[in-house]
Amino acid sequence: MSLIVDQFYEAVRTSNVPVLEGLIAESFCLICPTQDHVLSGVYEGNHRFFEEVLPHVFGSVNPEEITFCASHQIVADAGDVVMAMAQNRGLALSGYQYDQMYLHVFKIRDGQIQALIEGFDTALANHALWNGCDPLTPDEPAALSNLQRFANA
Repeated sequence: MSLIVDQFYEAVRTSNVPVLEGLIAESFCLICPTQDHVLSGVYEGNHRFFEEVLPHVFGSVNPEEITFCASHQIVADAGDVVMAMAQNRGLALSGYQYDQMYLHVFKIRDGQIQALIEGFDTALANHALWNGCDPLTPDEPAALSNLQRFANA
């Protein structure tokens, strides 16, 4: 399943939305296991990912000055679960460097990403991207029980 994850990162890196749309399942679930940040909790459905989460992130940068997931490395591939790390390179609209590091755990079934757990430096994101921005309301607050959604995806 590493190939699907590689395709995901390439699509993010090159802003290839049609490829992303093909990789993200309709019932996709994004889990951000943090509390009280702009992105915290569970966001359900690919519509939330494409219509709310991505614009919230990409709206805070000039695409000519940043590359999201500029590099990545697969940490482990256990079939339907793949763990990877990725790093951005560039500036946010705030003028701050946004070389964010991500820890991603993907759940893949039927050739599509069903769920994604995304760990990232929330202090950096809040400072560089979202200083004073309202949080994006999750469908469910972050909790250890969110892992059941991932397991069932």
